[in-house]
Amino acid sequence: MAQTSATQHSFEEANMRNLSNDPYGALKDEDWWWPEVLPDDGDLDPAQNLLSESQREQFLNFGFLFINNLWPETLVAQAAQEARELFPEEKVMARSLADPSYLSFSPMPWTHKGEQSVNLAINQMPLHPRALRAVAELLQSNVEDIRLYQDHLIAKVGRPRNPATVEAAQTADGDQDIHVDYGNNTLLVPPRTSGPEVVACLCYYSDVQEAGGATHFVQAAPGELTQYSKEAFNPPNFVFGTHNGSSSDDAGVRSLELTETRYREEKPLRYQPGSCVLYRLDAWHRGTPVAPHKVRYTQHHAWKQKSAEWINWQGFAPRLAQLPTAYLEKLSVVQRNVLGFAAPGDPYWTEETLDSVGLRYPGMDMTTYRTKMRRE
Repeated sequence: MAQTSATQHSFEEANMRNLSNDPYGALKDEDWWWPEVLPDDGDLDPAQNLLSESQREQFLNFGFLFINNLWPETLVAQAAQEARELFPEEKVMARSLADPSYLSFSPMPWTHKGEQSVNLAINQMPLHPRALRAVAELLQSNVEDIRLYQDHLIAKVGRPRNPATVEAAQTADGDQDIHVDYGNNTLLVPPRTSGPEVVACLCYYSDVQEAGGATHFVQAAPGELTQYSKEAFNPPNFVFGTHNGSSSDDAGVRSLELTETRYREEKPLRYQPGSCVLYRLDAWHRGTPVAPHKVRYTQHHAWKQKSAEWINWQGFAPRLAQLPTAYLEKLSVVQRNVLGFAAPGDPYWTEETLDSVGLRYPGMDMTTYRTKMRRE
């Protein structure tokens, strides 16, 4: 149903948030999403999960889980420094101010350090065992059956703005509409009754009190993420005025009333370096403007179930091939699986391919692949 000008104006007013120079100054503690702190590995019993059952339930039903301590502090600090080396703040700011369409964006793997690229923290973050363990628990899968399919860095710039002159939401750089992400990750829809097939992750290398630009999340309605119906269908890449599923229904998921409710109920993430939000592709969220003359550094990951071949966003082989062979040689068998390397026991492995892959990666231990093939 096409929106009237009055209705559209109402929507824009609901969307126009976080545009002052101090957007969080009046917020109370309860107005934020605060990260939960995960236990250290040494504090876990042998059979204990990294995530609690309530945390998994929150991910399944609310759509997201906001946490600290998923990665070691030393690895996060190194990754944050590397992100700033890739995108120096002054250069990123100058280029962004000169060209409003400029976006500091770079996909993994990062090869700019030559032989030293093997040890870059930003190349290790998406494959760290604690991160993979958390993803496996959320998807109720074996780590061996997880595949990394997206990873990139973004340096988001805060351009100067004058709220008094802002007339429409789209004129505020970085102030997104509330949305879900599945539209550009798959041509299908996220499964509900069988559970999610993807864990997306936004990891912060800046502090919200300095950089601003907090991502806003809102809890899904009860049952919204666990079942489908015509009334509850949530179309991707939604634009107001289009006729797509419930978008043309005044009572549907994308109705103006429900959309405005989400803007009222959304909360910003109180992030710090190392904070991350693990979320479903059908979780409600949006980006907001970074503080003027500041740069917010983030690394974005996404892992999927191995069987979900319809999920795709980024191919790794062309760029991984640019890294020294030592990168793949040093990874564990499971970490190589996550990158799409054929797993031990896969029909791909024959005496010929074992010998040839061993020649391509001279430092790789092929024992597990060879042993598994012989057993099969």
